[in-house]
Amino acid sequence: MPRKPDPSRKPELLGQIVEHLRGRSLATMSFRTLADALGVSTYVFVYHFGNRAELVAEIVRAVVARDDDLLAVDVEPLDPAAFEAHLATAWATAVSDRGRDLRRLETEAALLEVVAGDEQGAARRAPERWRAHLAPWLTGRGVPPANAERAARELVAVSWAAQLDAVLSGDVHQASELAASARARFVALAQR
Repeated sequence: MPRKPDPSRKPELLGQIVEHLRGRSLATMSFRTLADALGVSTYVFVYHFGNRAELVAEIVRAVVARDDDLLAVDVEPLDPAAFEAHLATAWATAVSDRGRDLRRLETEAALLEVVAGDEQGAARRAPERWRAHLAPWLTGRGVPPANAERAARELVAVSWAAQLDAVLSGDVHQASELAASARARFVALAQR
């Protein structure tokens, strides 16, 4: 009689894989390299993920999901100071050692999605999630929706670029100054 699958094994394994990939590339990952690194059989990956494409999709969803708790915060009732504090928390998480590693993986995944023509890819759509989170805060303060959308897009673009700058240059301080300036401009739009 076959063993019953352990429902906690797949998420546990996925977490181990993501941590392993923090210093590696998705492009060079295979079932064999993962099996060797994690000390398991390649059959474990076949059983839980099917094939490499599904495994990569699961990894990307897990990396993108790191922001789920932050995006679950209802920002509309937050006053400007609390809203800016929420954004500062998101920034601190993003530029931590782990956050920078995951941003690098997410960026690699997004570029792979572009090359594959996957317009609905989780990594490629991650910025949209943040724009949808930010714009309602401004519209709730009387900023016209089109202006709020444009401002949210700008804040996300600057934040993403600053995060990539922190990844590429290693200068978290300078990237953080840029991000703080962009956040302050965004919040100031609600106070006009």
